[in-house]
Amino acid sequence: MERGLAVLDLLKDIDEPIGVRDIARRLDQSAAAVQRILNTLAEYGYVEQIAESRRYRLGHSVLALARYIWRKDRLVGLAEAELQALAAEGCFNAFLAVRRDDRGLYLLTVQSKSPVVIRSSPGESFPLHSTALGKALLMELSAEAIIEILGQAPLERLTPRTVTEISKLVVQIHGSESVGYTTSIDENFAGLIAVGAPVRDASGAIVAGISVAYPRSVGPLVEIAEVGETVMAAATRISASLGYRDARSQHKDPSHAA
Repeated sequence: MERGLAVLDLLKDIDEPIGVRDIARRLDQSAAAVQRILNTLAEYGYVEQIAESRRYRLGHSVLALARYIWRKDRLVGLAEAELQALAAEGCFNAFLAVRRDDRGLYLLTVQSKSPVVIRSSPGESFPLHSTALGKALLMELSAEAIIEILGQAPLERLTPRTVTEISKLVVQIHGSESVGYTTSIDENFAGLIAVGAPVRDASGAIVAGISVAYPRSVGPLVEIAEVGETVMAAATRISASLGYRDARSQHKDPSHAA
């Protein structure tokens, strides 16, 4: 099973169909073993062979699984309306993600009507250190825990403004906890601003994050603090639907409840 998953994971990250020997080389396995795995996966539709080149790519059964998860996953279902509402603001591309080890994984993406297209799709991974969404997923972790996840080595520089020193990133993430949202300003893509907030389960643990991203060109018309409040409010509603109850909100005057 592990080898089969490794083949699927490899095919997921490759844009063009790939041959058996190339797969075997990349996975350090024998061509015969890889061929057997591909034959089994092809039988169930998880990979398919291109007749002309005899190379392989992911099959439609993978899409069927993805659609099933998208329909059945409670978190995705609860977040969809909130992300659609954020995207409807006009310039916000909206995202839902979870952390998988040292990377983030998109679960849902909603494109706004903005002319700037952000090409991120469910199932794709992204760096934690340079994105508002990634930083939201790391909120409330200790410095030691963040270092254990991302490592001590300099982080990948994606733009001139990417924070590459782990100590500075830890300070940035911990500083965001007092306001409740995270930012990425030209750190992941030049000319792009993103704002993120954590999503919690009934225990209060951060289990996901949401964010919006928009072009810097609309920056003068949009206050980051206001965007942060909007994203936090959406994250709070998703968290409440998951059973989270903020202790601070339990003491509010019920006559002022919205």
